[in-house]
Amino acid sequence: MASSIVHLAITNELTKRISFTDINRLKFGAIVVDAGVGGNITGDSHLKVKVMDGKKKTYDFDRYRELFGDRMLSDDLYLGYYLHLVQDALYRQFVYGRYNWNPTIPGNVERLHKDYAIVNHYVVNKYDLKNDIVVPAGFESEDLNQITAFDTVRLMDNLEKFFRPVEEETVFFFTKEMSDEYIAEAVEYCTREVEKIRRGEPGIDMLEYAWGHAGAQK
Repeated sequence: MASSIVHLAITNELTKRISFTDINRLKFGAIVVDAGVGGNITGDSHLKVKVMDGKKKTYDFDRYRELFGDRMLSDDLYLGYYLHLVQDALYRQFVYGRYNWNPTIPGNVERLHKDYAIVNHYVVNKYDLKNDIVVPAGFESEDLNQITAFDTVRLMDNLEKFFRPVEEETVFFFTKEMSDEYIAEAVEYCTREVEKIRRGEPGIDMLEYAWGHAGAQK
């Protein structure tokens, strides 16, 4: 799904539109999802679940809201985590539905990850990102650990690498223009999502963002 740098760019833009209590916890929540290593209740930090008689998968937003709906209103760590899942659902439709990404072709996933490395530096500069993320004190005792265990040491090591500039090359698929397009759309959607959550209204529909085999959106 989207790189940690892109998630941070979306989060950075959201802080310009919406008031948050603790931006540091918000930012950490926005990236710690990708540090899940399995175990505990679900074993899947993204809360993926099969639906439609097992024919499709989706992100279990209902389960997350059931577990942490109240916490999202009072603790930005839990809101940031939720918004990461929302952004991944949007990204999946963006790359698979709009741009017809095919991960089943040998080498395509590796090429996409190389694109991320190239585009990350552009995103860092354009959205004025700083590598100022810190692991919240006592994170290992947070209720988020009910979902899965997290390797925060690896997360912080990877984040440091993501902020490093790399040699400019021609990208294979995910361009700078695509990153801007996706970030802008995700910011708009997440702004509305936060407003709905805070008003007590239903959030994103997990079935609307379900996908079929090999990530297909059709």
